[in-house]
Amino acid sequence: VYKRQVTFSARQGNLVGIMGSSGSGKTTLLNVLSGMYRPASGHIRINGLDLVKDGEQLKGVSGYVPQDDLLIEELTVFENLYYSAKFCFGNLTGKEIRKKVTDTLASLGLQEKRDLRVGSVMNKTISGGQRKRLNIALELIREPSILFLDEPTSGLSSRDSENVMDLLRELTLKGKLVFVVIHQPSSELFKMFDRVVILDEGGRMVYYGNPVEAVIHFKKTDKQVNAGVGECPVCGNVNPELIFNILEARQVDEYGHYTDQRKISPAAWEEIYREKKPREKVPRTTSPPPSTLHVPGRMWQFFHYLKRDVKTKTGNRQYLLLTLLVSPILAFILAYIIRYTADPSGGTYIFRENENIPIYIFMALIVALFLGLIVSAEEIFRDRKILRREKFLHLSRSSYLLAKIGSLVVISAIQSITFVLIANGILEIKAMTPAYWLALFSTAVCANMIGLVISSAFNSAVTIYIVIPLVMIPMMVLSGAMFSFEKLNRSITRVDKVPLIAELMPTKWSYEALMVHQFKDNAFEKNFYDYEKRISYNNFRAAYLVPELEDRLNSCIQEFREKGTIEENRDALEVLRNEITERQGLVKDILFREGELTPGRFNESTIVKTSRFLSALKKHYIDQFSIASREKERHLSKLMKDRRPLYFSMLDRYHNESVADHVKKIYEKHPIVEYEGRLYQQIDPVFLDPKPSGLFGIRSHFFAPRKYFLGGYYDTYNFNIAFIWFLTILFYIILYYDLLGKLVNSRFIRHNPPETAS
Repeated sequence: VYKRQVTFSARQGNLVGIMGSSGSGKTTLLNVLSGMYRPASGHIRINGLDLVKDGEQLKGVSGYVPQDDLLIEELTVFENLYYSAKFCFGNLTGKEIRKKVTDTLASLGLQEKRDLRVGSVMNKTISGGQRKRLNIALELIREPSILFLDEPTSGLSSRDSENVMDLLRELTLKGKLVFVVIHQPSSELFKMFDRVVILDEGGRMVYYGNPVEAVIHFKKTDKQVNAGVGECPVCGNVNPELIFNILEARQVDEYGHYTDQRKISPAAWEEIYREKKPREKVPRTTSPPPSTLHVPGRMWQFFHYLKRDVKTKTGNRQYLLLTLLVSPILAFILAYIIRYTADPSGGTYIFRENENIPIYIFMALIVALFLGLIVSAEEIFRDRKILRREKFLHLSRSSYLLAKIGSLVVISAIQSITFVLIANGILEIKAMTPAYWLALFSTAVCANMIGLVISSAFNSAVTIYIVIPLVMIPMMVLSGAMFSFEKLNRSITRVDKVPLIAELMPTKWSYEALMVHQFKDNAFEKNFYDYEKRISYNNFRAAYLVPELEDRLNSCIQEFREKGTIEENRDALEVLRNEITERQGLVKDILFREGELTPGRFNESTIVKTSRFLSALKKHYIDQFSIASREKERHLSKLMKDRRPLYFSMLDRYHNESVADHVKKIYEKHPIVEYEGRLYQQIDPVFLDPKPSGLFGIRSHFFAPRKYFLGGYYDTYNFNIAFIWFLTILFYIILYYDLLGKLVNSRFIRHNPPETAS
C-alpha cells in the first residue's frame, strides 16, 4: 500500500488533466478526489468543506463519468437520459424533464439519434463518440459544479476525442471545474488543459501546473539544449510524450546499452517538484457550490427504478420471448415424458397409477429454483457500473432493490402459473393448481433473492455461473426427494428430525409441502385422512412399539435371573423407563415410581409390574385401532351406499399411489429405531405429529402432517410456505447489507486505495 501526499488546488472554470504512465494511480487519485475512495489521511476540501465530514452539504455538487460505458443498451438514447434525469429532478414535472432532456440532446448533437436504441459496445447503433457524449450527458444534465471523467477519449478517433474535449472545455467556460484522466493526449488536447497533474510510478506527484510549462520543467531538469521552449515555435505543437520520455529515461552502461535503472528515480522527481513548486493561495470560503440536484422520495425512486427495469426487459425482445416461453416448454417436455400409463398396450391414463408424480413434484421445484436463479443472477452485476455513478445521487438502495425484486416477482409468477397450468393439465393433477402455483412461485422468489445476493457479491459473470451449481446441488441433495434424510452421513443427520442444514434449503420446505398436501388434502383422501391417522398411530404402537419394549424387557429379565443384576442391558432398561414414563397415563391402574426402572431397583416385582403394564398398553392401542377402523368403515359405507362409482372415480382422479408410498415410507427396512434412549417411528411419517422440541419447536421429522410452533400446530403446507417467505426476507436482509459481498471482499479482495490525498 502506497501512501503519497498529493497536494494541489483548482478553481472553477479550470479543466484539469491527470496524466501518468499505466499503474501510476491516475484513476485512484480521481476516485479519491471524487469521494469514491476515502483518503487514509489528509482532506479533500470543496469551498473549505471537507468531502468526508461535510458530505451532506456537498450532495449533488460532484458528477462522475467512469471509463466504462454506463448506457442501458435496451433503451433508446432519449430513454437513457430521461430515466437518469428522473432521479435528479424530483421537483420537476415529466413534461419539464422531457424538455430538459431534449435540450441537452440538442446541445450535444444527439437529437437526431434520440429514438435509436444505444445497443451494446460490440453491437453499436450509435458511434463511439456519440456513446461517450451520451455518457457525459447523464451527468451533464444536472449541471454539477465539479465533474470527474476517467479516460473520456479512450477508444475514440482523433475527431471524436476533440469533440468530447471541446464539450468539456465549454463546461469550464460556464464556470464548471472539470477533472479528466487522460492517457497520451494529442498536442491539441494537451493544450486545452488549464492545469495538468502528472504522476510517476508509485503514485508520486511530480508536477502540477500549466501544461506547456510542464514540458519546460522537465526539459530544464534534464538539462536539454532548448529547455526554455515548451512548444514548437513554427507550428505551435506540444509533444506530451516528451515528458514521459524524460521521466522514464534509462541509464546507459559502459557499453552504451540501456539498463533497467532510471536516470532519475520517481522519488527524486517528486522531491525536485516540491522544491520548485510555487506556493498557492487558496481563497477561504465555507459555502458549498451550487447544486441543482433534487432527489425524489423513496417511493418515487422505486417507481422510476421499476419503470426503467420493466422498459429494459421489454426492450430486449429475445430476452422477453425466452423468459416467457422457457417455462411452458419445460412443463410440456417434462409432463409429456412422464405421463405414464400402467397398461403396456396404451390404455387409459389413470392419475392414481402414475408412479412418476413424486419425481414430477421434485423436478417442478428444481425448474422453479433454476429459473429463479437464472433470471436474477446477473441483475445487479449488470448494473454495477450504473450504480457506481448513481452513488453521487445518494439514491435509496432499498428502492433500487425492491424495484428489481418487483419485476422479478412478476416474471416468477408468470413462469410458475404457465408451468403449473400446462404440466398439471397434462398429468391430470386435479384441484391442486393454486397450491402448486404458490409452492413453485414461493420457491422461485426465494431463488430470485439468492440470485440477487450472488449477483451483488461477485464481480464476474463467469464466477456467478460457477457459483449457481454450488447453490443448486445442495438444494437438490437436501430437498428430501433424492435421498432419505435418515440415510445421510450420521455426522449431519439424526433419526427424529430433518438435518439442521436442510432446514435452510427452500426446496426441502416446498417439496415436503407439496407431497404432504398432495396426499392428505386431495379431494379423495381428505374424507379418510383423520381415520387413517388414528389407525396408523395405534397400529404402529401395538404392532411395533410394544413388541420392541417386550423384547427389551425379556433381555433384562434373562440377565437379571442369570446374574442377579442389570449391566449389559442398561440401555434396554433406559429405553423401557423412558417409553413407559411417557405413557403412564394410558394405563391408569399401574403406576411406576421415580427410579423404579433402574438397574439398582430392578427385581421380580418390577418384572411382573412391567409385564402387566405392557400387556395393558398393547390392549389399549388395539382397542383404539379397532375403534378407528370401525369408524372409517362406517364412513366408507355411507359414502359408497349411493355413490359407489363416484368413489372409485375419485380414487383414480385424486389419489396417487406413488405419492402415498413415499409419504408413508412403505419401503423402509427399519420401522422403528433406537436413538439416545428412545424408540422412534420410521414409517407412516405423514400420520405422525411431531413432538415440540427446541426454542420454537419448529424442527420435525420429514413429511410431518403438521408443524409445531410457539404452542400450536399448523398445517404443514401453510407453515412451510410461510417459512420459505421467511427465508426470502432473510436473504433480502443479506442482500440489502451486502453481507456476502463484504465477506467475499474481506476474504479474497482486500482492497485499499494505494494513495492518500491532502
